[in-house]
Amino acid sequence: MSKTKEFDLLAKKATNEAIEEIYRICEWTLTGDEVDQLIEDTNYNDAHSYLMQLVIGKLAHKYLKNE
Repeated sequence: MSKTKEFDLLAKKATNEAIEEIYRICEWTLTGDEVDQLIEDTNYNDAHSYLMQLVIGKLAHKYLKNE
């Protein structure tokens, strides 16, 4: 297997781990009274998905900006 393919497999594993961790962080972030008021009229799953999209987008932007 080429080194590129090996790195791609490592990247896929790391990506899956990162997404799981971001999922947990977003779940934790959506706890608390101040957040309850923010999402009171919103489906929790929709709020969680939206927050994940924002976080992942901001991470990508920050990483690419610093490159």
